[in-house]
Amino acid sequence: MEAMTLGTRRWGAATSQVVRALTLRPTPSLQVDLAQEFGVSQPRISQIGRLLSAEGVRFAEVHEADQRALLAYLYVAHHRPQVLRETYWYGLDRQLEQAELAAERLEATGAHVVVSADAGPDYVAPYRSPTLSVVYSDTPPDLGAVGFVPALGLGDASIVVREVTDPSLLEPWAPPRAAPFPVAHPLQQVWDLCHLGGVDRKEAADRVVRYLVMHPEER
Repeated sequence: MEAMTLGTRRWGAATSQVVRALTLRPTPSLQVDLAQEFGVSQPRISQIGRLLSAEGVRFAEVHEADQRALLAYLYVAHHRPQVLRETYWYGLDRQLEQAELAAERLEATGAHVVVSADAGPDYVAPYRSPTLSVVYSDTPPDLGAVGFVPALGLGDASIVVREVTDPSLLEPWAPPRAAPFPVAHPLQQVWDLCHLGGVDRKEAADRVVRYLVMHPEER
């Protein structure tokens, strides 16, 4: 995924949620229907439409493949998850096993949780061996109880847990290959691949975007 020359304006949670939904749809979405679906006013949806139009999106044709690909790139540039706290953990098991164990531990405490990159893309468009995965949750983690140890920072971690305030970010998505944990929306996986960094992750992000464009979902 090539870098884009864009402003740094941060999208609100509603804009990000609408964009995540639109990237999966092969048919037009009426603004009145979007407002009802997401529980916001029609003027708010119109505002989101104008914001996207200013970035080159043709809202009336947003279901077309090229427009959904553009939405993915814009999401990487403008989305920022609302993170209350971020904690770093290290484990010795295989990365996919670590992601599964972390998700199970969080779910056992009553948390809503989804697993993003690196582990998530392995069930969408496999490309690289996962080495570090971001897990989103709505409660603080206690992964020490299942064998993880706290890491000093991102460079020392194998699991990152982000406690977020946006419940729509925690809605699990059904990947093409069954996963042993709840999987984050593919667009959030793309975001994390790009923001975790590395040339191979950028290529992995491109592959997930291509999957999104070629396999939209009826809603």
